[in-house]
Amino acid sequence: MNRRAFVPADPVTLLHDVCEVTSPVLQVILERARVKSRPGARTDDHLVCLAVEGGGMRGAVSAGMCVVLEAAGLVPAFDRIYGVSAGALNGWATAAGQAALSATHYQDAANRRMINPMRPLVGRPVIDFDFLFDDVIGARKPLSFAAMSGGPEFRALATSLETLSLRVLASFSDANELAQAVRASSSLPRLGGRPPLFRGERMVDGGMIEAIPFETALREGATHVLVLRSRPAGYRKTRRSELSEALALRDDPRLAGLLKGRRGGYNRQAVELERVTADGGSRVLQIAVPEHTRLIGRLETSPTRVIDALRIGAEAMGAAIFTKTIDLCWQPAVYESAGVTAAAREPSVSPAARWRPLARGDAAGA
Repeated sequence: MNRRAFVPADPVTLLHDVCEVTSPVLQVILERARVKSRPGARTDDHLVCLAVEGGGMRGAVSAGMCVVLEAAGLVPAFDRIYGVSAGALNGWATAAGQAALSATHYQDAANRRMINPMRPLVGRPVIDFDFLFDDVIGARKPLSFAAMSGGPEFRALATSLETLSLRVLASFSDANELAQAVRASSSLPRLGGRPPLFRGERMVDGGMIEAIPFETALREGATHVLVLRSRPAGYRKTRRSELSEALALRDDPRLAGLLKGRRGGYNRQAVELERVTADGGSRVLQIAVPEHTRLIGRLETSPTRVIDALRIGAEAMGAAIFTKTIDLCWQPAVYESAGVTAAAREPSVSPAARWRPLARGDAAGA
């Protein structure tokens, strides 16, 4: 009888030809990849942007999408990357060429040290951002600042607590300032403790105002935008979905009012994305997981469920850009910690790993 065989595949060889896709966004990205176009040395006048949705630990979905873009060699096709909340972390890593490494940050963060709903009982925040940014990202698995000089420009969206307005954070002077920007973009009001400062201004999650950062990309001149969603395209926020945050902000009328407006803003953006995606000639394209996909929440602490979310996102991206259906294996990869002796090296919560795509193929067998 026939049975399915799995064959290791090079993601680059699985990419669609330009003539095989109808989306103008994918056409430009694939053509740039074909001619090996890179930021700062283009032969066209397009401004192609990647816009990455977050959602706390659910950002693992869009992180999985970024891993496949990176593996397929498509990241150099982008001129600029916008990220918000956890999508800012994904955008930073992708711009640095380290999306595969950063995907493991979600595994490392899936524990009670990072997220503990009981901590407010002893006067501490639910989310320990010091653990994520100082321990996991800062000490154990740092992202390169120098590598970003040759890749797409990165910008993070945050909400100013001084003016309750959107801030687009860019032009970072060093790795520390870049990390501060991503932390500001990711910080959940109250749940994440004291709001961080960026260039002297208190800031929190940019998703309070713009949860899907494609509109900022268009406003800042983008001609083509690929939007990575961490929710199905048909998902809409309800009052119940924001109940826990509403309770946390009930004694702060300014932030409570901002949260109330966020639901309408998110749903408006989601409707607009569905509308433009239905138009095959649109210069905005969203990649989203299938409807009714069971996804993790923003405060997930199960590493197994985080890996499932990474797979779901990676498969959604693969379905959009590859000629064949792919399967994905989570396999260890060896990284050398340059300049750190084995004795001094701090063990990580989980080993560094990466996705390895496998193309499905038929093979005859007994």
